[in-house]
Amino acid sequence: MLDLDLLDERHVSIVQEAIAEDRIGFIVQSIHTVDDPGNVLYNECLPRLTDQDGIEHADALFVPALEALGAAPVLDRHMIKLVLNALESDPGSVLGYSLSGDNVSDAANWAPIRDQIAARSQLAPRLVLMFTAIRPVADTALVVALLAEARDLGCRIAIDDHLLRTAFICAPTSKHRCSTTIM
Repeated sequence: MLDLDLLDERHVSIVQEAIAEDRIGFIVQSIHTVDDPGNVLYNECLPRLTDQDGIEHADALFVPALEALGAAPVLDRHMIKLVLNALESDPGSVLGYSLSGDNVSDAANWAPIRDQIAARSQLAPRLVLMFTAIRPVADTALVVALLAEARDLGCRIAIDDHLLRTAFICAPTSKHRCSTTIM
């Protein structure tokens, strides 16, 4: 995995195999407010892939390849399931996950994520969906509609400032670390 070119399709099959074998998990990182670092807004779930030798790999080693290949929604669907499972097992937690921009720029990619959240709607108020955009968004109306749909499901939305600049979704409404806007 570590020796593959960024655009090597084997990244996708490695992740799909890891999903099938339950070798994808996550660690959490607290997201704090700027004004009060002791105030945790939520815990961001960062994917981890354990290879067949038992070595754990950080998301930075495989997510960029999935995004470049347009295959990040495969991981995102699985991660949403894991995050919802974690929310279900810990009623006091608030967890976030950073979805690829491919999920809000394509209704077909969004539908499986929306359906998972809708099936466990009681968890949505404690789910923060974070969105970033690496590439400019072609259909801003679709992005706005899908983000509104996520909010209507009860989810909190965090938008990276890069998405705000590239897709001009909304104006920032609160200050916090990681240049993200919570809506």
